[in-house]
Amino acid sequence: MPNRNDASHPLHRLLPVAVLALGLSLALSACASPRPAAEMASSAEQAAAAGQPASEPATPTQPAPMPAAPTCNAEAAKSAIGKTADAATVERARTAAGGHTVRVLKPGQMITKEYMDGRVNVHVDEKNVIVEVGCG
Repeated sequence: MPNRNDASHPLHRLLPVAVLALGLSLALSACASPRPAAEMASSAEQAAAAGQPASEPATPTQPAPMPAAPTCNAEAAKSAIGKTADAATVERARTAAGGHTVRVLKPGQMITKEYMDGRVNVHVDEKNVIVEVGCG
């Protein structure tokens, strides 16, 4: 007669499958869609159930203000194109464009792609001659 604790007993093979099936059904029920709003308690009902006074409904806020006008005008610094990108010329391009920072970008140079309003980008060629002025 086989021992009930024997690993070859049919119940020993079904137990892991049953545990897996139960765990799977619990996981799937957790992913079920939320209850419709009509079935959910309102915040006032939730506060009353918790013994707290209901709060006033939120009042609409004013929309966010429009962002300020750009602080960089690359067109105003186009006179630097064709000149050697020495410190004085680059600084003149920055002030003419109204930017707060400036960077000189060389051919093939790796650059960050984030846009920064107020940053002047001075593009130069292999001979350090300014070929383009932009913002960002």
